Amino acid sequence: MNIDKLVTVKTIENKDFSDEKHTPYSAEIRLLSCVQQGDIESLIAQLKNLDSIIVMGRMSDDELRQCKYMAVSTITLATRYAIQGGLNENKAYEFSDRVIKTIDRLDDKDEIFMCLGAEIVKLTEDVKKNKKQPEFSPHIRNCIKYINENISRKISVSAIAEHCGISADYLSQIFKKEIGENLSSYILRQKLEKAKGLLLDGMSSGKISAQLGFSSQTYFITAFKKFYKMTPSDYVKLAKTT
Repeated sequence: MNIDKLVTVKTIENKDFSDEKHTPYSAEIRLLSCVQQGDIESLIAQLKNLDSIIVMGRMSDDELRQCKYMAVSTITLATRYAIQGGLNENKAYEFSDRVIKTIDRLDDKDEIFMCLGAEIVKLTEDVKKNKKQPEFSPHIRNCIKYINENISRKISVSAIAEHCGISADYLSQIFKKEIGENLSSYILRQKLEKAKGLLLDGMSSGKISAQLGFSSQTYFITAFKKFYKMTPSDYVKLAKTT
């Protein structure tokens, strides 16, 4: 897939900022969330839904360098989201280093956009493969699979442990050891990451709390604020104004 077949990149001069804005932050988040979730179909759909244009500020007077800056910043952000999606850090950084070196060697704008599009799809595919076969023990793979498949339900540690055929205490112990995060915290974080996308799609906090199995809207808002240091409504406002 060539990114230039889906979008057009337009540069605006600093003096024109008052007349034309950058690509909305909310659109960037929706796009990068596709990378995080390993969702290739939605990634392509999001690219098509960017009003056929990506708008960025002037970062260099040289057009080729301008394109390289845009591509490098995009790859850097996408790599971070891939890691959040479960991709091994070393693999993700190796990917980032390789692509940036490739972009640095290119001397044609169209080639840069083609490379960027192809590599983001590859990165998203890697995240998708990792979600299917993460580098964890069988119990933890089964645990993560259960969470992903039941993200819209109330999920308890005891229910997951029963599904995995082990005790809740043992599951919590090995999950912390392999993932580096408490299981209950991981479940909540996955739900909140899903909630961010739903918020940007215009869904209310009340509907999200019900759809994702939170005990109440108040608990959802409190948990969201604890994780992201802002309320869901503040997050939406920030996304619309950034």
